[in-house]
Amino acid sequence: MPRLITRNTTETKEQPCHFTDLSQNVFLEEQVTIEALQARCARYRDLLASLQPPQENTMIRAANFTTDSVLQLIQQSPTSAFIRVYYGLDENGEHLLFMAPVSDAGTLAMTEETIYVDDCCRCPPMGNCPEDPLLAS
Repeated sequence: MPRLITRNTTETKEQPCHFTDLSQNVFLEEQVTIEALQARCARYRDLLASLQPPQENTMIRAANFTTDSVLQLIQQSPTSAFIRVYYGLDENGEHLLFMAPVSDAGTLAMTEETIYVDDCCRCPPMGNCPEDPLLAS
């Protein structure tokens, strides 16, 4: 069965990430069904469809990042404890996601050498994610 690495939220559902003491970030590895992950995606799809006007064909439902670009980000910022994913719009109004390294103090890395990573393609259009069982309607 697939596994999901997830935050341990037994104390509080809203437990934030600890940036200053990384040992406080407790993760569990749980078995997860594809159906449970599909349900997460379906709830988001249903939310987008319920908006007026409906946004299911505009808002990103999934994005792809190349493994090589993510590895470059990690290698360039080896002391970063986190990778933050940002949702944005480009100059033409296209929705996009991009990643940035975050220090162990929770601060965005912003040096001349910092590498940020754009997604290489996103869904929609659903042709970018053909036969994705998590996005199937």
